[in-house]
Amino acid sequence: HTENLSGWTHEHVFDTGSDAAERSTRIVMWITAAAMVVEIAAGWWFNSMALLADGWHMSSHAVAIGLSAMAYAAARRYARDPRAGFAGAVFLLGVAAVMAVGSLERIVSPQPVRYQEAIVVAVLGLLVNVVCASILGKAHRHDPAHGHDPHHHHDDLNLKSAYLHVAADAATSVLAIVALAGGWLYGRLW
Repeated sequence: HTENLSGWTHEHVFDTGSDAAERSTRIVMWITAAAMVVEIAAGWWFNSMALLADGWHMSSHAVAIGLSAMAYAAARRYARDPRAGFAGAVFLLGVAAVMAVGSLERIVSPQPVRYQEAIVVAVLGLLVNVVCASILGKAHRHDPAHGHDPHHHHDDLNLKSAYLHVAADAATSVLAIVALAGGWLYGRLW
């Protein structure tokens, strides 16, 4: 090849150096992981597919937020490397397959669910997500990369990604609460 493509390329520098964002993301990762363990254990103990689904879904978010936390360190080390990972998506597909099989088993052979206890744990999961969203939101507001210049477009995408993961997990917690309340009120084990 005799053509030079340097005029068509640009740098991919991802490291913005936000210590507060990195610290907040790590805190949220650990809080999410702890809540995940509680929800999965309670889902198994109370025989609730809604809690199990929310807990396993939360595990995918713990992995994704963990990847975001690791990305800060990787960004410092590989600031000019444009590659990105998709391990969280692959993990979530595996979890979805396991939950689909478990759900089909419950449709074929319904089992009693301890709704009241499961709802308490699901509400706890929702509260965890609200606290985590607050932590990440505070880090975003105090991020030096998030200036007040209207022409400044270098927001911390890692932090934003972690925040969106927590917000999505809060939505699934609400759905788990609705599913549990509906099953309890209408006596639907499936």
